[in-house]
Amino acid sequence: MTNQNFLIDNLAFAARGERLQAKLPLSDFPRLSELIASQQTKATMQAGEIEFVLEGEKNVLGQCFLHLALNASLATSCQRCLADMPLALALNFHYLISNVDADTLDDVEAEAGDDFDIQEVSQAMDVKLLIEDEVIIALPIAPVHEDDCAPVTMQSGEKSNPFAALKGLIKS
Repeated sequence: MTNQNFLIDNLAFAARGERLQAKLPLSDFPRLSELIASQQTKATMQAGEIEFVLEGEKNVLGQCFLHLALNASLATSCQRCLADMPLALALNFHYLISNVDADTLDDVEAEAGDDFDIQEVSQAMDVKLLIEDEVIIALPIAPVHEDDCAPVTMQSGEKSNPFAALKGLIKS
């Protein structure tokens, strides 16, 4: 587990145009680790990793933004064939940092459009928690291989009778 602290003042981070980049093991994300472990077979408890870049930006209107790009390499199980399956996620998120109350949040979100999510101003925003939340939301409910992986069973013309074994038990 990485002991590095990823708490930032998101408004100052964005206003200064700072950049944070790291590659972290899956063990740094306890909720995600537990979710992935529940989807894996016992034979392969492979460690995954998440690589991310968080960049701040302040535009000419004085609005502050965060841009998060992350690549996650996770190990899970295919829900169709139950074989081990690597899962790669490449995700991008854009956040408008705003100090709005709950009453005006809908107006600000409507004004911002679908291009940005609203991130509340915080002097101690946990970047690892943000990353973990976004990856959990992006995980497929039932991951499956892209190609058809279900075993194909061919049946011959004649089927065995399941009651044939009972025939010998009948007393005359």
